[in-house]
Formats: sequence, C-alpha cells, structure tokens
Amino acid sequence: MLAVPHGTAQRYRTVLTIGTIDWMAALNPFVWSRPIDDPSKIVGMDGFATEVALMLKAQTNLVIFGPRDTGKTTFTTQLMHELGRSHGPDAPPHQVVRINLQRAMSVPAFCACVHDALISHPERALRREARRQLQVLEKEIGFDIKVVKGTVRRSGVTPEQDAEALHAQLASLARLSSHMVVIFDEFQMLRHCPNKPLSIIRSALMSAGSNHVSLLMTGSIRNALRMMVENSDEPLFGEAHQAELPEISQADFIEFLDFQFQATGKEADEEALQHLVNLTRSHPKRTQQLAWAVWGAARKTSDLPIRSDLVQRTFGKVVSGTDAQEFQAIVQGLASGDDTAANDLRALSVLADRGGERLTSRASGILYGFSSHTRLPDACERLYRRGLLQRTDAGWRIVDPFFEEWLRATSPFAPADYAADD
Repeated sequence: MLAVPHGTAQRYRTVLTIGTIDWMAALNPFVWSRPIDDPSKIVGMDGFATEVALMLKAQTNLVIFGPRDTGKTTFTTQLMHELGRSHGPDAPPHQVVRINLQRAMSVPAFCACVHDALISHPERALRREARRQLQVLEKEIGFDIKVVKGTVRRSGVTPEQDAEALHAQLASLARLSSHMVVIFDEFQMLRHCPNKPLSIIRSALMSAGSNHVSLLMTGSIRNALRMMVENSDEPLFGEAHQAELPEISQADFIEFLDFQFQATGKEADEEALQHLVNLTRSHPKRTQQLAWAVWGAARKTSDLPIRSDLVQRTFGKVVSGTDAQEFQAIVQGLASGDDTAANDLRALSVLADRGGERLTSRASGILYGFSSHTRLPDACERLYRRGLLQRTDAGWRIVDPFFEEWLRATSPFAPADYAADD
C-alpha cells in the first residue's frame, strides 16, 4: 500500500508499507544540475522578482547580469510567476515569452530559438495562438522556420530574407498579448550573431506599435552586455536599465536548508548548516549541490543529526569529483595559451591561495612567476570579463567556490597534509 501524507513539511516524504514493515523513502529535495522550475524551491528571490516585475510592467527594459551558475534562469522562472500576478489596476498580469539564445549563432538559429520558445510555451492558449501565427508567417515567407533542426532543407534563401523572417517572427510576439514581456536569456550570445540582430530586435519590439512590450535581457558576461547597451554605436544604446542579480543571504539559505533537511527526515544541526553555507559562500548552484551530496551521505541513523564533520568530508569529495574535469579544462586552456593567458592562470592561483585583497604584493608576484607584480590587476580584469571573477568590497574573488577550493587543493603551495585535513 502506498500512502502519501499531507502537509507542507511532508511534501517530499513517501511512506511505503508492506505488511508490518514501514520505512521512509524520501526524495532528495535539492536541485543543482539544472535551473529550478518549482517556485517553492527557489531561495531568496521574492523581493527582487517583485521589484523587476514592477519595472517591466512600467515599460522599462532591463538588462540583468549574473555570473555563470548564480541562478539567472531560475530567477526568470520566479519572475514569470510574479509577472503573472496583478499588482494593481495599472499593473495587470503580463504574458511572458522566455527565449533561450544559447544557440543563436546566426539569424536562422535565432529564428529557431524563438520558434522553440513559442511551441513549448507552458500556457496552452498562448501556445495555440503562437502556432497559428507561425503557420501564417511561414506561408508569407515561403519556408519553414525550423531551418536549423536538421530536418528541413532549403536553398536560395538570402541573409536579407532571414532578417525579414526574424523581424516578422519577433513582431508577432507583440500580437500575442496586450501586456507582454519578452525575456532573452543568454543575450550576450548575440554579439557573435551576424546580420545585425540587435537592429532587428529594436525595429520589431521597440518601435511604434510595441509600447505594450517590455524586454528583459540576461547574461553572464557583464562587459559583453554593457557594450551592447552602453556603446552609442549599438542599436540598443541607452534603451535599458542595468541591474545585477543580488546574492542570496546566508539567513535565507539556512532557513531553506533547515526546512528541506527536516522535511525529508534528515535533520541538520545549526552549526552544520552554517558551515555548509560558509563553504559555498551561498552560491546558488554550489549550495544546492553540496546540500544534495550531504543529504545522500546521511543515510545511516548514526549520521543524524547531520553535523559539520559530515559536511566537511562531503565537501572534499564533491570538489574533487566530476566537476574537477571542468576545472582542469579551464586551467589547461590557460596554461596552453600565450603569456597573457599564463598570467591569468597565475592570478587565479594567487586569489585561491591568498585572497584578493593585496594583489600588488611584490612577494606574490615573485612567488607565482609574474614578470612584474603590477600585472596582477590587469589579469584580474581579464578574468572578470571571462566571468571567472567578481568584484567585492574587499577586492577580487573567484566566482565559483568549488573552483577556488580545487585550485587551493592543487596549488604547489598547499600544505602537505591538505588532503588529510579534508
């Protein structure tokens, strides 16, 4: 017999009963390998989502920057729910179309990204209306928009025709609702897209007849986004307010972790929760990932309540696990580059070993092989543009706490007993 108890605290818990034997088979409540689409599992985004929703409803275009894996796509999920609420008679619910531009390396590919967003939209009524408009549009332009999916062959289509097709496709978004927000996720990809996609966006969605449409553009490469909206030569110059995705507070994350561990029968003490968020610096993905691994490690009754030593042991295993291949690829890519890339690698090592407060230290310059200690700040600026570093009040910091720990553990200057301490 399968019984599912009711109540908020029991939502992740399933009790199986066979004869006289009962046991708990709870699902791991932590999600880290993909963006979160369940609003109940999104941490610390409510206030910012409301603020952004009100700006968009006031017809202000926005650019939001956030380093990689810090929750931009998850935030847009929370935002879509907030935009669907009424905030008063002058701020009714808005329809939202979210377009993932990760594959938009050409105008035809951009068309395919828009097509995918429309035909997979979660709201049935909008999805049906979008399909109807796409069918009309495809008859007008004379070919199927799904040109980059490998199932449709075409010939004789010029770049100008592609541009017209994209323009018509984007313009059709404005006809889907009288209150529309279009989210362009990974917007910085368009800097590699030929045939002036920004001009097409401006003409289709930011001209007369589209005043009811607001745009949100997100990306992980701050300088690329800034160049697209701050450069007076670009079509979107001065057309969007810029904001940064805020960090999630430790208090919010500890409360979330505490509830999730308790709700699934694996209570963690306060010191363990604090240690967990200290290790991950409340980084959205890494906090969920470490919590996921700790939850899995706490399988025996003797492991409960979860304590700091289990968190620390699990942290060492996760950092040296599968993500290490990605970290090695970053290091090897820099190591095989020119002298500038080598300096960038040296800067990462300095930051991991010594922090980012005294970058102009002559001792650090000599110890890590810089020809001059004055080259450290320039290397940090380049790493910042790559999305590997972020600025803090205290200086520079590596964005990914797991990458920072991996660099520290593999440093030639790491203590001999470092692995044993983990």
